[in-house]
Amino acid sequence: MSDQPPGFDRDDSKVDDFIPPRVPPRPRPVDKFSMAEGVRAGSKMIGWLALGLFVLFWCSGITTIGPGEVGLVLRCGRLTGTSPADQVRQPGLLLALPYPIDEVIRVPVKQEREIAITALLKDSPSSETSGQGLPGYALSGNQNIIETDMTLKYRISDPIAYTFSNRSPERILRDTVIGTAAEVIAQWQVDDALRLQRETDLGSEKLSRVVLSDAQTLIDKMSLGVELTAVEFREIQPPANVADAFQAVQSERIAIETKKREAEGYAARVVPAAEAESNSLIKMATRRATDLRTRAEEEVSLFNRVHDEYVRNPGLVWNRLHLETIEGLMKEGSQFRFVDPGTRLVLTPGSRPSNSSGLQTEPTQPSSEDAGTSEVQP
Repeated sequence: MSDQPPGFDRDDSKVDDFIPPRVPPRPRPVDKFSMAEGVRAGSKMIGWLALGLFVLFWCSGITTIGPGEVGLVLRCGRLTGTSPADQVRQPGLLLALPYPIDEVIRVPVKQEREIAITALLKDSPSSETSGQGLPGYALSGNQNIIETDMTLKYRISDPIAYTFSNRSPERILRDTVIGTAAEVIAQWQVDDALRLQRETDLGSEKLSRVVLSDAQTLIDKMSLGVELTAVEFREIQPPANVADAFQAVQSERIAIETKKREAEGYAARVVPAAEAESNSLIKMATRRATDLRTRAEEEVSLFNRVHDEYVRNPGLVWNRLHLETIEGLMKEGSQFRFVDPGTRLVLTPGSRPSNSSGLQTEPTQPSSEDAGTSEVQP
């Protein structure tokens, strides 16, 4: 019995023609649990991912309201809260449902906003023209054309009214201020409008304040929820073809005002000095009048007393007055000359008591009644 495999031939010539038999591959063992575990791992991953997305979705409504802002929460298109205090959310953390369930609207109530108004300029865009007045300019009270460029500043006072009362509050604000400015300028003279102020019975009145007050009144009636803070006239001027004439008039007006101020300054310096001098003279006159009145009253009182005494005893009073008069003359006189009784003295005006200067003495024969007396005649 041969040990060689079947078909094996010892002939070496047939070795090169040998083809080995085909051996089928051994089947690999299949793991029963690998596919199930993959499905479970994938399901778990998808679950965690869905849970994370679910949590993120519900937390996406949590937001913050910055400083200077307030928040309004719309839930399914309706404003949440039962009162204005509940409806307006203050700065801080805000817990809201995710969009589109809740919508958070931020309103900057502390920010001062500006609107440039150029509708009353000649070259203003047609989109900014207002229905009140004429586009590009305004008319003054004395039928003069004025062009002006303004800036409106405002703050939001009522965020609910500002957000929901009108779709375009800035356009309404612009049109209101344009119409108010045109109406106010139509009531002012052109010189007052160019100077931005006028004098009234109640004092000085500024154009910007009048426009601001009237525009605020209209805005309050429309409930826009806006508070106007300023209306600034950046430029106000006549048309270009008459600007030189207006400039000349303004220059002369400034010169007049300058002269007026100089005159007022001179008056302020001179009038107080004149008033002080006048007061001093008045005081001196009053004091002198008081002194004269007092002296006159004293003399009248003395005369009345002497007169009363003279009525009671005329001889005694006459002798007393005579003696007092002689005593006074002797006190005041510096030279005395005695003459004999019965000598007539003739005194001429401006003469002194001497024979060489107009004093003449003539002896006379005294009578029995005039014995011991002398007669003095001028």
